[in-house]
Amino acid sequence: MIKKIKNKVKKLDIHTLEVVKKSGGATIVKIVGMLVGLFVSVFLGHALGAEGLGIINLANQIISFLLIIAFLGFSQVIIKEVAIAHSNKDHNKVRDILTTAYIINGIFSVLITIVLIFNSEILADKIFKIPELKYPLILLSIVFTPQIISRILSSALAGYKKIWQSNLVNQSLSIVITGFLLLIFWLLNIPITVLNVAIVYAIGRIGVTLCVWIYWAKINKSNISTQKRVFLGKKMWKTGFPLLMVSASLLISSNADTLMLGWLSNAKEVGFYSIAVKLALLTSFLLQITISSLGPKIAILYNDKKVKELEILLQRITGGLTIIGILSLLIFVLFGKFILSIWGKEFIVAYPVLVTLAIGQFFNIASGPVGNILVMTNHEKIIRNITTFTVLLNVILNYFLIKSYGSTGAAMATAFTTILNMVLCYFYVRKNIGIKMYKYF
Repeated sequence: MIKKIKNKVKKLDIHTLEVVKKSGGATIVKIVGMLVGLFVSVFLGHALGAEGLGIINLANQIISFLLIIAFLGFSQVIIKEVAIAHSNKDHNKVRDILTTAYIINGIFSVLITIVLIFNSEILADKIFKIPELKYPLILLSIVFTPQIISRILSSALAGYKKIWQSNLVNQSLSIVITGFLLLIFWLLNIPITVLNVAIVYAIGRIGVTLCVWIYWAKINKSNISTQKRVFLGKKMWKTGFPLLMVSASLLISSNADTLMLGWLSNAKEVGFYSIAVKLALLTSFLLQITISSLGPKIAILYNDKKVKELEILLQRITGGLTIIGILSLLIFVLFGKFILSIWGKEFIVAYPVLVTLAIGQFFNIASGPVGNILVMTNHEKIIRNITTFTVLLNVILNYFLIKSYGSTGAAMATAFTTILNMVLCYFYVRKNIGIKMYKYF
């Protein structure tokens, strides 16, 4: 069996082989982060209950949404531009790209932090009607700017093809630090309260920023230049603004359910729903790793007009992801109730939500990195239009379906718009770029 796998790997073309190799380390990092994240979630589910867990997750969702706004769609711009500059060994260009991002994103992040701190009470009391939400929001907003810095450097690492390092910064390191600190709290008998958990999350995010800053300085030690820095704001904004619309739309689409549940329902419902979302999204973690590994490769191959080679690469990757998607969906359908019971018996009521979301995520992973392909091949406006349309539909459906069916309605709205988004992206990848994602379809 192992011999057959090795023989198949050897037959892969150079581009697919590179992606597989780059994805290997990232997969390990992601799995570790995923397991620690599940441990933290189970621990907090028992320590805080569904309501306390719902408050923490709601605060994190609000911060995540604002992070995308402050990032201005620069993530994919940085990956693409840094990948091309690094391939050409243009270290000054890399420095200029990051300097521009620090200035623009830094200004926006500070402004958002100030607004969020001064309006946290209004958000907690008036909008979500959850007074306990105020102080977690304030604590997490204090570390907002450091998070922006770490995301800029994470994107640059992806452009350098340091995929597992990028995933470590962007996905796993924060939750690992958080889990370690919660373990210390438990061992020292420090009370596990909503406020203390928010403090732990904030410390974890500061730790991530310090680690990635030190690492980036280390790998660029030999590339220091005294050449005058060039501000690339106009160029990056021109490319980034359509992607901001895409990123914001995707984030609204993926967070509208939780945020609107907090608004139209209560913290306990948010707690149930957040666990179902966490589990359903486990099926797409390989897609996220693949996207981060493929991004630079897609940009370079398309820039070099090697579309046929790119198509072969994408067909192999998408075929593998589809098989994984089928297996994951079957696991949730057959064993979903048992899995949910790990958080506590009260969470079993989220089973219909879990299955509905898992169906949506199956289509997400089975369509492959279609959205990323449009971004990396200069079709930002197409994906902007698709995501803007689907996010508006998502918000409308969430509003009416949550009122009628609660958390299950939120899952229905999210699953439907996820599938629709992927189908439209798939269509335009085939039509505008001429790439078939499936060899036999």
